[in-house]
Amino acid sequence: MNIKNTRPTLFEKSACNIWTDPYIQQQMLKAHLDQSTDGASRKMDSIYKVVDYIKGIVCPGTHILDLGCGPGLYAGILRDAGYQITGIDFNKASIDYAVSCSKDINYIQGDYIREYPEGHFDAVMMIYCDMGTHSDQERDVLLDKIYHSLVDGGKLIFDVFTEKLIEDRTENQHWEYVSSGGFWSESDYLLLSQTFHYPEEKCFACQYNLLTDNETKHIIVWDRYYGEGEICELLGKIGFKDIKISTGVLGDNDFTSSNEMFVIAEK
Repeated sequence: MNIKNTRPTLFEKSACNIWTDPYIQQQMLKAHLDQSTDGASRKMDSIYKVVDYIKGIVCPGTHILDLGCGPGLYAGILRDAGYQITGIDFNKASIDYAVSCSKDINYIQGDYIREYPEGHFDAVMMIYCDMGTHSDQERDVLLDKIYHSLVDGGKLIFDVFTEKLIEDRTENQHWEYVSSGGFWSESDYLLLSQTFHYPEEKCFACQYNLLTDNETKHIIVWDRYYGEGEICELLGKIGFKDIKISTGVLGDNDFTSSNEMFVIAEK
């Protein structure tokens, strides 16, 4: 059955990706649009709090690049508030939905590290702790691309998990059987889930073995967390300045953890 039951190598990539798998990406879109949970996108009250936070940093009329824009929940609100928006996301289903809702927003389906959008931006936003899903090496490549795409005085705005994430997540393993299809597959499946902690590297790996009648899929999702000093140091090395960190922007929410911090960095 090709089950992988060992601790992944740090930042190991799996062959299956939840953002590009044809079936799972459709389920991800449904989760984005589900207002009963913060599980893929935050609920609209939290989204409006983030938008208000951004509006306090970036003036209307300016051009914002939304990395990992999903189905355009933030982009549409910001467009209506007078911003010019470019959005990019891995998930084709989400981009197709976003385009159907807002023809006047420049949406791009692709990998924002390897297919970073051309042009210059007044601000780059990356919300829902996406920065922590990348290895440190990929993160630094991305930060360098963001820095060079910003106009002088432009702002990077993103959120990441704080070191208090370890209060909400522990190493564990469990399994579930779904008899009539669900999030992971349209047919019967068995899902074996494991969570591994890498305390020295400040990250968690969520490893999944998805077993169906026809195949076994192996999926790994990484979550990196940071201390405030660490964030300031790595942004400073890229060239960012005037770095501001805010906690408690959203308060308690149903995301995997409420222990996130919002970061603003200026070029």
